[in-house]
Amino acid sequence: TGSDSEWKEGSYDEAYAFNLPPHRHVLYTMFRRELLSSNPMKRNSCAATLLALIGHASRMANIDPSSVQRAFVQEMWKHLSLFQSSFIKLLSDPKSKQLSRESCCKGLAACRGLAAVVTSSIEENGELLSQVESLNEKLLKAFGQSTTYSQSAMMESETQALDRRNEAEGNNGANGQETQVGGAAGMSEATLGAYREMASAAISLDQIDVLYSLLILSTNHPMWLMSEMRDRYSARALLGKAEGASVEDIRLSLRPHLGKLIPKLLRACNDPSKQTRENMNNLWLALTGGGAESRAIVTQNLLPTIDVLIQEAGSKLWRARAGACGALADIIVGRSWQDLGGGGIELDDEGSFTMPTASIRLLRLWKITMRALDDVRTAVRERGETLGRGLRALTIRLCDPTVTDISQESDVYLSNAQRKQREKQSQISAEYAATVSLGWLVKYGLNQQCAEAAGICVSCLLGIVDVAKPSTLQPVLAELIGSLLMAMSGLEPAALNYLQVRAAGNDTTSQGTSGPDQYDRLERLRINLALSGPIAGALQKCLDMVRFVDLDAQKKLIPELDSSLRKGAGFATRAATADAVGNLCGTCPSAFSFSGSSMSNPTVRLLRALYFASERERGVTAKDKMTHALGSLAELAPGKAVRILSLKACERYIHASGSNNDPSIRKAAAATIRAIAVRASNHLADGGPKDIWCNKVLPTAFLGRHDKDAKVSSLWKDVWDEGGSAISSMDRRDVFGVLLQEKLLPHIVKATFSALQSTSWANRRAGCAVLIELTDANILAPIPRSTGDENSYSREEIDRLRQRAKASSVLLSECVTIILRNRIWEGKGDVVKAGTIIAGKWSASAPMNGKATEFSEKCDWPLVLQKDSRDDLFRGDSWFKLSKGKLSDENDEVGSDDTNNTANEMNGQNSEDDIALDLSGENDLGDDEQLNGESAESDVEEYLGSQPVVFSGFCGVLLDQALRTSSNNSTEGVLPYKASALSGLSALLKSVVPAKNSKEYAETVEHQRFMYDLAAPSLFSFVAENQSTNSKPVPPLLIARALECLASAMYYGIGADAGGAEYADAVRLLKFFALSTGTKQPAWTVRQMSALAASSLVANMPSEVLKKTEVITTILECSTQTLKDKKFWKVRLSGLELLLSLVSRVGNQKMSTVDAEKQLIMEAILPYKERIIDLARKSLADSESQVTATASKISLTMAWWP
Repeated sequence: TGSDSEWKEGSYDEAYAFNLPPHRHVLYTMFRRELLSSNPMKRNSCAATLLALIGHASRMANIDPSSVQRAFVQEMWKHLSLFQSSFIKLLSDPKSKQLSRESCCKGLAACRGLAAVVTSSIEENGELLSQVESLNEKLLKAFGQSTTYSQSAMMESETQALDRRNEAEGNNGANGQETQVGGAAGMSEATLGAYREMASAAISLDQIDVLYSLLILSTNHPMWLMSEMRDRYSARALLGKAEGASVEDIRLSLRPHLGKLIPKLLRACNDPSKQTRENMNNLWLALTGGGAESRAIVTQNLLPTIDVLIQEAGSKLWRARAGACGALADIIVGRSWQDLGGGGIELDDEGSFTMPTASIRLLRLWKITMRALDDVRTAVRERGETLGRGLRALTIRLCDPTVTDISQESDVYLSNAQRKQREKQSQISAEYAATVSLGWLVKYGLNQQCAEAAGICVSCLLGIVDVAKPSTLQPVLAELIGSLLMAMSGLEPAALNYLQVRAAGNDTTSQGTSGPDQYDRLERLRINLALSGPIAGALQKCLDMVRFVDLDAQKKLIPELDSSLRKGAGFATRAATADAVGNLCGTCPSAFSFSGSSMSNPTVRLLRALYFASERERGVTAKDKMTHALGSLAELAPGKAVRILSLKACERYIHASGSNNDPSIRKAAAATIRAIAVRASNHLADGGPKDIWCNKVLPTAFLGRHDKDAKVSSLWKDVWDEGGSAISSMDRRDVFGVLLQEKLLPHIVKATFSALQSTSWANRRAGCAVLIELTDANILAPIPRSTGDENSYSREEIDRLRQRAKASSVLLSECVTIILRNRIWEGKGDVVKAGTIIAGKWSASAPMNGKATEFSEKCDWPLVLQKDSRDDLFRGDSWFKLSKGKLSDENDEVGSDDTNNTANEMNGQNSEDDIALDLSGENDLGDDEQLNGESAESDVEEYLGSQPVVFSGFCGVLLDQALRTSSNNSTEGVLPYKASALSGLSALLKSVVPAKNSKEYAETVEHQRFMYDLAAPSLFSFVAENQSTNSKPVPPLLIARALECLASAMYYGIGADAGGAEYADAVRLLKFFALSTGTKQPAWTVRQMSALAASSLVANMPSEVLKKTEVITTILECSTQTLKDKKFWKVRLSGLELLLSLVSRVGNQKMSTVDAEKQLIMEAILPYKERIIDLARKSLADSESQVTATASKISLTMAWWP
């Protein structure tokens, strides 16, 4: 059947057409002219015409089978293949309209119906049966669904497309013959999409006739509903015995096959092609009825449909993936746990499952959603977004225990027991769903590389947390909190980190703000942004749930917090972890209760991680949060672990200086100890077997109060105040004094001793500051005298004095040892100051020439006054007899300053923040409370048994350090050090003052004379040489300090032996001073000190010398020269001090008790009274108050003179 070979060959011949019978004329015209027209409107009209012809024939044959013998029906039968080919070609025409396509569908069904009638009437003819099967095969191949899985016959191949393009260009091939094009030009795969899906469904059912039923059901043009068209082109009229039913009968006949049809139909209803979607939606409505009926049908076949669509979503064909995702988004809406298959918890969907549960299907849905959101095709990604929103809503609904599938009308008829049973089942299902969903989301969802996929996962996770109850989340709560903490930085935009790092790299901004300030400001903004986001809200809600879960579930959270802190790649995660720790310490303290105090204890491990994280964290805000959390956690941690951490923090603080300078370590150590002292003060009552709080922590805090960094110093001050209050409140019998410094004096001495021996000069300066503070507080000094019997001391007072003497002896000896070393470094002058202050405190009551005083006989005095020990520095060591060169070599030292590595912290801020912290230093922490300062303690004990310092030897060392010339005179810090040495020598010489009413007055004066004879030659020579014009210039500061020392060394009765050296002759020495106060001396400090030295000389010279006229005139000359200085008031003040010393030798005598010696001095001065008064009166108008006060004293002293 079906051939045009009986017609004339060639193109359409109108004369030939009119000679044909009418029915052949119509067919010849349609197939040879109208279908080949280039006008699409004509081609569209051909579909309805051909349908009218074949439909009429099929209808006649189905109504009366005997009609197949009529000429018209026989003619249609003969050309049945042409009808089918024409309908297929019109279906594939891109310009075809809806009516044309639906006419073709009905026409193909009519062809099938006519063939069914013809074959049934002559069943014995096997040739006809084979021809009918070839028609079906041709139709299937045209739709691309043949049993050999070849492509559609209507799709042109690459060769056909190339030949067609060559023909269009006028090139008909090599042999000049026209190329045969088998496919439709430019037709895409989507053109026959709907019909391909129908054919696919028929093939899957292994029933080809289903294809024709689907073609009939896919038509919904209003024309087919017209009364005259309804019966003429109905399914019964066209298909007849092929289906033998109406549309309703077709639906019923297809119901058994819906399980296989629904997945394909739903996928086709969501095809990317609009035309395919429209056709398949019409078919779906016709097949299922739409609305609630359609949902009921889907529900009946839900599980196999979901399984098939999940498989199709992973297809290699992008159209199949897009359609499957869209179909899944439609059918999963509002489903329950039981609808998805029920069952228990399955966390792994790998492998084959004969009966997949709801857990498996939920996991597979999430996987294909993530894959779709990251697909290369835009259409698939769009459907993936729709599926993601639907799956998010489904997951949240499944995790909500309050959601039930029972309507309010049905719930009314349930008993209380049934209602409780359903609520319990709902809670169990919600727990299953939450466990499965959150387990996958926290493990895989939050780690998605695709931003859209990660966003859907985060949104779903937040929704689950909002609706779930603590009992629902309990199985996964610990892992959930850990994943949320990691997501705080993982989901943060990388641009923020780039901006912060680059901003910190700039030295200053246009407003002058430094780089670190910008870094800290941006860090605060980033943390505030992270902690105010939705993830932070979900995290806070999870943390609030922790107190409502079981204790075992709470304890599982501690290792997760530790892991987040160690593995967190950004400070937002670490800051959030620190906040979480602080929160849980207040709400769930029992969660941190574990046995043991080593690293096997999760709480101890977290405590140490917090310390080392705060140490390596660059941002101030994150560091503060970690320190705060550490303090809260320390209150709950084992006491031994807290003591070990405090001990190691102190040691790291001490070692992080000098060449190992690391400001971050020092700040972290100080902040850690402060957090423990403030927030975990309960541990301060138990110092362990080594009493580390008194032995190590508080002494380190006392030393750290003098750190050069103001922030670190402030932290250590808080530690000292808080820790000191706790220690002071304890009843301790082995301490003395009222001040905490004195109570902890032995331990402070050890810490200070270690600082003075440190290679870091900053540590030495801090140790010196501690010495000065202790001395100013009169702790490194003899105890005050008792108000009772001066010769009686209690046992406690004696022990207290011995403790002070031991401490002073150790520190003074170490200061002297440091001073002896040749190396001069910035801050070495502080050592001189500290040493001289300690020595000055003990020199007033020191034993003299081997004779013990009432104080010194109670203990070993740290300082002695001996005339016969000129060569001793320490009593009996003959230090000054040793070789100077040997001493220089042995006493050279190695040291370093912290300024060498001050850029370390800034360089660290210019590195990337989004990396995990290196906490490898945690391995250095042991589990023993062993102090590492045993060597320092042994050195201290050695010093306790050493000889005391000799006063004259100490003065000689200071004098040698100040006046010697060495190779490092140009080194920075030499001038301040030499000035400090001279100032210390002056203070030391002034500390030994004879008391006129004491027994040791004469002996003390004799010792002063001894010290003057020891120091004056060098001092005078140093000053005199620098006064000459040929000498190398010396800084005036050193000359002034040398004059001050010379004045301090003067004793009463100086210059009594006239004719000696110039420094021993009072008159010559006074003239020398007068020369230094003249206008030839440019340095005002030298002029000032020369006048003050002359004042000291006047106060101490014998009266016989003072009464000389040349002496008085020289004094007036000095005063007059200094009072002429209008620029420097201190110079004028020194001149008045000289006059005051002169008139004070007379004193304020009463007429009844006249001292003959003073009377003679007054008579010697009286000739110059008017001149002195005139100088004093002129100075009363001076602008400086001290000058006028001294002038008033002079006038008042001379007011009673005659």
